[in-house]
Amino acid sequence: MFDGGLIFAAGFLASAVGALTVRLAFTRDRRIKRALRTVKPTPIRDARDGKAVKIVGELVYAGRSIAAPLSERACAYYSVVVQEYRSHGTRGGHWHEIIREERGIDFYLRDDSGMALVRPASNGQDFPALVQDRKARTSPIISNDPNLERFLAARGRSVEGAFFRKNLRAYEGVLEAGERVAVGGLARWMPDPDAAGGSYRETPKRLVLEASESLPLFLSDDPSVVRG
Repeated sequence: MFDGGLIFAAGFLASAVGALTVRLAFTRDRRIKRALRTVKPTPIRDARDGKAVKIVGELVYAGRSIAAPLSERACAYYSVVVQEYRSHGTRGGHWHEIIREERGIDFYLRDDSGMALVRPASNGQDFPALVQDRKARTSPIISNDPNLERFLAARGRSVEGAFFRKNLRAYEGVLEAGERVAVGGLARWMPDPDAAGGSYRETPKRLVLEASESLPLFLSDDPSVVRG
């Protein structure tokens, strides 16, 4: 029998590789959710050090939150995808992804067995597949969305084209306090500086989920994923 963690890691890596080669903007999200759905959640207390696991629990802020750029909602993680419609003459046109921005800060997951610290990466090793429940739109015939305009301007882009406004659509998803979230990554039991008790022989530890050189960090709040 193969170790479940190894199967989990292999599936995730296959998804990551596939994400780099597909053209459709949301194929990566589908692959991530499919990989997460195939793995049974591990209770936090049962996670084995050094193994790939999927943890499902309630999100708890680790002291602070950040603001999502389009909706200004407080969250621990956000993902924003902006697409532009480009015409190809008589061949019609297609939506092209022009921005994908993903950012997060440390947060906790809580299940019936304990708490785990999740550490999102800042070097592109996060693979989120979030419910995109906020949308923004602008086009030559639709009034401009001010939040989308500000988001693009802060990143050196404009909604204005040569003659008319560009045809743009944006999607935003967030991970907020209180919602159920699934996280897949490398499990490590590390010293807990915030824990009370312990002794000189045994330091209290907490479960930490983070990316490694061989395994990214996968995050989703999709109902089909967090069910188990």
